[in-house]
Amino acid sequence: MRHPLPSCVILAPDADESLRALLGDVLGDMGIALRPGGGAERPDVVLALVQREDSMSRVLGVAGNEAGPAPVFALLPFEDERLRHLAVSLGARGCYALGTPLESLKELLRNVVVGPPRARGPELLADAPGMGGERGRHDDGA
Repeated sequence: MRHPLPSCVILAPDADESLRALLGDVLGDMGIALRPGGGAERPDVVLALVQREDSMSRVLGVAGNEAGPAPVFALLPFEDERLRHLAVSLGARGCYALGTPLESLKELLRNVVVGPPRARGPELLADAPGMGGERGRHDDGA
């Protein structure tokens, strides 16, 4: 049985075109379809760019509405543990800091889009403060 590609919405109205292209390439390499927000079908994951701390609540609120039950990951402008904790406390499943290795973002995404989309329900990630899960752990029943 063939399953549709997992889908991702990026909410980043203030992002420049190079960031959008980079994120699109990373998602495409992982087999994740990038689609515009506001569609009738819910995405499998939402990436929300947070430019400033004072806008985090608003941005993550909009992302949560777009995502429904799908996980939301905050894209932070730089690595900051305080911002990570704030994002997670406001509902983000995890965070990725721009400028850090892309493998970190890929690991977050692998934890929620591996396998047939929606076939197993949402993945639960380990609750390390501000992190999106533990490397190398797979709860596939094997």
